[in-house]
Amino acid sequence: MKKIISAALFSAVLMGCSVSHDSSTWQANNAASIATQTVKLESNLWIDLMPQIGQSMPLTKEQNLHGALNLTSPQQLPAEMDVSQVVLKQADNTWELDSKDFDLRNHSETHWEIAFKWQVNVNSTAPVDVAVQLVSGSDKVWVANKQVTIDTVY
Repeated sequence: MKKIISAALFSAVLMGCSVSHDSSTWQANNAASIATQTVKLESNLWIDLMPQIGQSMPLTKEQNLHGALNLTSPQQLPAEMDVSQVVLKQADNTWELDSKDFDLRNHSETHWEIAFKWQVNVNSTAPVDVAVQLVSGSDKVWVANKQVTIDTVY
């Protein structure tokens, strides 16, 4: 019985949080103004099916979804800006990643990357909507990409 409960709890955690966000999250454009700068989002998602040495094939349909979400600006990105959360939506499923689930990488003054590798039961043949909440002081804005295709790497 404990194994069944543990397995159910583990599956629920891996599936992510089913979160309901207000419509402004999904109505956001791929660019927004924060701290007097325009920030643009470009999302890249993929599933890595390359065999790894010493690893067996997973027994479940859950797989790692990789993401490289690029934030760019024609001018310097605001130094005080941060990313508070990333939300992925596919059909009726919504998954929320908070700051501990992704890395924020600074490639240059005008280019940051949000990188993640997350185990989630996603349909790799259907598109995903991606939303990112940017925070600067008391300002919070959403940027979103809709209908992002998931690439497969072999």
